[in-house]
Amino acid sequence: MRLSKRRALIVAGLGVLAAAPQYAADVRQLTLREAVHLALEQNRSLKITRLRVLENEEKKAGEHSAYFPTLTNQSNIHRITDTQQIVIPAGAFGVVDGAAIPAQGRAVGQGKTTFVSSGTMLSQPLTQLIRVRAQNRIAAAEVAASREDVRKAENEVAVQVHALYYGILIAGLQKQAAEQQTAYARDRLRENEEDIRNGNALKVAAIEGLAGLLQSQQSVLTVELRVSDLTAEMNDLLGLPLDTQLRLDPAPNPSFELLSYEEYVRTASVENPEIQSAEEIVRKAKAAVAAAETSYIPDVTAFARYSYQDGVPFLVHNFGTFGLTFSWDVFDFGKRRATVRERQAQLAEAEENLRRLQEEVAVNIQKSYSKVERTRSMVQVANQVVQLRQEGERLAENQRSQGMILVSERKQATALSYQAQADFLQADLGYLLAWAELEQAVGRTPGR
Repeated sequence: MRLSKRRALIVAGLGVLAAAPQYAADVRQLTLREAVHLALEQNRSLKITRLRVLENEEKKAGEHSAYFPTLTNQSNIHRITDTQQIVIPAGAFGVVDGAAIPAQGRAVGQGKTTFVSSGTMLSQPLTQLIRVRAQNRIAAAEVAASREDVRKAENEVAVQVHALYYGILIAGLQKQAAEQQTAYARDRLRENEEDIRNGNALKVAAIEGLAGLLQSQQSVLTVELRVSDLTAEMNDLLGLPLDTQLRLDPAPNPSFELLSYEEYVRTASVENPEIQSAEEIVRKAKAAVAAAETSYIPDVTAFARYSYQDGVPFLVHNFGTFGLTFSWDVFDFGKRRATVRERQAQLAEAEENLRRLQEEVAVNIQKSYSKVERTRSMVQVANQVVQLRQEGERLAENQRSQGMILVSERKQATALSYQAQADFLQADLGYLLAWAELEQAVGRTPGR
């Protein structure tokens, strides 16, 4: 029997569990692809990561505006305690017809004690444009890096969806296996009690049977708790109410073709979001070095200003000015040099981190690639076990119909068959999960 057909037969029983009536909460039916898409749309962590992209885009827009002139207004009103006085002595302007002009000394105040000024200035940075360009390169790198962070987060969420989806399916079949084991233990206990009454067995057999029954019931409760926990985690990941009941498609069968290890490494070098983000950080660090070096360049700004004043003597109320402003830190005790060296160290750190990530991604791909190959072998072994257990169940049924074995032994064979099927499904879904992890290591979103 082909593995895909066996998988479909095994997980068909999960539909009975998934179709159980639910009264306390909403029921949501999902396939694996639908679950991945829903998580990518509604997961709150992804929404936060995408908002960081918007934040950086607005920051870049703000940096871009520094290329253009700015129009500013500065207005002041001051009250001063005293003004300058000009004293004109008597006769300062001469004597006419024996009369001094002025006839007596006078004191003339200069300006007003209340001074009002307002000026509107249009200024355009010139040499600062070199620094502005570097700052825009930094902002652009931050936007690109944040977008790669979104891709990385999407890949991680998709793999988490795969793991929880497969975990719920596996737990569902494990519950059925545990229930079959419980049925076997119950019949075995009944048969032991009958043997004790007939004098064919000791009381210890009933004790052992009861212990086995309790252990089987404990296994059922443990699996039910695991299903509940996994469902709550899945709901949180999908952005659904935590009490939502999920009906999962019991036969996820994504088709994929396993490429060579070298091909995956080449693909990761251009698609892996961690590597792409690290490359953007290197570009950002280079731009930061260039921005730090511009601190040695004087700041030259062209401006034109129109002003109004009231209270200053010998100056018209309205006047205009234009020209250039020049500002330069002649000496700062090595502050600029230290800043440049700091940015150079950050650049070296970013380049080293890029090389580290490239090697780390190659290692992760190798581990995931090997895991895919190992889990594929595990699927083949588990498939053989299922065939043997099913054959054993068939033989046990024949022997029971002929009265050669007890009903409990027949149910034990059924329980072992269910457990083998659960192990096969776990191996098969583990194989698919290993592929999803390989896709994540390459930089793709599995199941999208």
